[in-house]
Amino acid sequence: MNDNILDLKHVSVHYETFEGLFTAVRDISFSLGYNESIGIIGESGCGKSTLSYAILRYLASNAKIEGSVHFKDQNLFELSDREMEGIRGNRISMVYQNPYSSLNPSITIGKQLDEVTIFHRGLSKADARTASLEALELMNIGDGKNLVRRYPHQISGGIQQRIIIAMAILARPDIMVLDEPTTALDVTTEAVILDSINDLKQKLNMSFIYISHDMGVINKVAEQIIVMYNGEMVERGPKEKIFAHPFHPYTRALINCMPRGGVVKEKTYLNTIKGYVKRRGDLATGCPFADRCEKKTATCEDDYGIREVDDGHYAACSRAYAEDVQSPPTKAFHRNSVTAATQQADVPALINIEDLKKVYGLRRKVHALNGVTFSMPAGTVLGVVGESGCGKSTTGHIITGLYSPTKGKVEFKQRDISLDWRKRDAATLREIQLIFQNPGKSLNPSHTVEQIIARPMNKLIGRKNKKERREEIIQLLKTVDLGGDYITKKPKEMSGGEQQRVAIARALAINPELIVCDEPTSALDVSVQASVLNLLNEIQEKTGTSYIFISHDLNVINYISDTILVMYAGFVVEFGLRDEVMAPPFHPYTEALFSAVPDVDPTKKKKVIELTGALPDPSRKVKGCPFASRCHIKIGEVCDKVYPPKREISPTHYYYCHADRSSS
Repeated sequence: MNDNILDLKHVSVHYETFEGLFTAVRDISFSLGYNESIGIIGESGCGKSTLSYAILRYLASNAKIEGSVHFKDQNLFELSDREMEGIRGNRISMVYQNPYSSLNPSITIGKQLDEVTIFHRGLSKADARTASLEALELMNIGDGKNLVRRYPHQISGGIQQRIIIAMAILARPDIMVLDEPTTALDVTTEAVILDSINDLKQKLNMSFIYISHDMGVINKVAEQIIVMYNGEMVERGPKEKIFAHPFHPYTRALINCMPRGGVVKEKTYLNTIKGYVKRRGDLATGCPFADRCEKKTATCEDDYGIREVDDGHYAACSRAYAEDVQSPPTKAFHRNSVTAATQQADVPALINIEDLKKVYGLRRKVHALNGVTFSMPAGTVLGVVGESGCGKSTTGHIITGLYSPTKGKVEFKQRDISLDWRKRDAATLREIQLIFQNPGKSLNPSHTVEQIIARPMNKLIGRKNKKERREEIIQLLKTVDLGGDYITKKPKEMSGGEQQRVAIARALAINPELIVCDEPTSALDVSVQASVLNLLNEIQEKTGTSYIFISHDLNVINYISDTILVMYAGFVVEFGLRDEVMAPPFHPYTEALFSAVPDVDPTKKKKVIELTGALPDPSRKVKGCPFASRCHIKIGEVCDKVYPPKREISPTHYYYCHADRSSS
């Protein structure tokens, strides 16, 4: 019997296009063992997803596959389409990045789960429902009997993603391929899903291929790592060796791009990778990363190829770069960050929020915000963190005028702007801008990049001269690492990362005083994320622009923020200067959030505080502490019945909790 469940040998994927033959995956070989997990990492456009689709032969009609994929000694490339139906979803299952596009909105969760075992295992409806409930239990989803009666829109994104994984395991596959399944999820939900994946591996004796651009996530689920760039494998080996001694400069660059604990803007710029992944000619040779590599030499073309550099560690580079690659740059942002003195100074706040409440619906009311109060000085960055549904985005959207508050006041430069955007004056519209989480939905699909950026410039700051405006737009695109040739492109012609950079350029085009950034880097590669964060810092340093930065990535929040606001179920639970909140967090919810952040260094182990229990029902007003049902330090009945007191640790740092942790 073969020691490996899956063997890829010299796999290449070519596409016939109007511009000629395009190679998306080039000469990939690796093996996946029984009960083994492999992580594939790389930027968008590196061929990670294409490789996974090639394994399942799930490619477009213009694709041509070379090489072989042996699954249990059976070459999948030699099977008929009918024979492959018995493999896809049955023996090898796939979990996609976006659960919304994987679930049918018009069919209940239960029926969609049942279909898997009825089709693949031939079970009766009754047996299929039993199997579906067992799969939900494996994914640590409580109250499965009620859940199966719901529709996708009635459950959160995190639960939807766990349901997709439950669907994948229902056929009891031998291999599960997961394509960025936690990219858009908050850290606590991500932690639960990653733990569930590790549990499944042990319980069901499954093998995994996990695709991600996040080294921290890969470290948590994978034993081996494959680094891909421009369709090629540039490094492969155990995760500990990859992190401790990366041989290929691209691997080192990826690791250095990621913000992590202790890395803050006052101390260092984030490493970036210059340029972007370019389409590589079919006849091109040498290292695909050479045009972006600062250590390029003649050997990059003449002496290039995958080789074993250590026991089980392979790299496609002629030199070991771990010693001679530059360390993370020491250049830092010299703008004075917010301090206790600036917070307490008798200077009017740029934004002042008082008792902000937002209730959606008429019959079934949803309490999205429950009395949020905070303020921020001009020229600073306020990081807002919390799980999905905590009210982060609602707060940002009220500030920008997309929503009007049910109750409370929003003051901007001492002006009351608690109004819908239609009722705001032109100056306020120009001074406050919003960057959305999903650029695909915020960019007009029928407009070119030039038209998208030109519209606010024309409407709000009077840039009527087309020639001058075009020059400004080209300069803006260069600022966000896009070339001038992008002005003629439409959103559908760009990747998600490129779309987000266009959205940022549009927000910057009219020189606003406040930008609300709603998860602007959540869908970006780490290299693009680093350049965007550096860009936002540079712009702030030059112009004094303020940011409200909403994110579920606490490493990003730690890097860019001056102050941090932690929200839960529409309430503020902790607020303070960045260093006050990050070390140590006082509120138990903040503590749980920080414990769940995946670490870039695989040697660092920490105990994750798993949040059990249910979120408070948003249709009812909360009695007591909103976090009481999930709190790991709950005192007793007082937590359920009495709203917690405000505990001030310093003039700039406070939290709401019945437990006094200031002396611990």
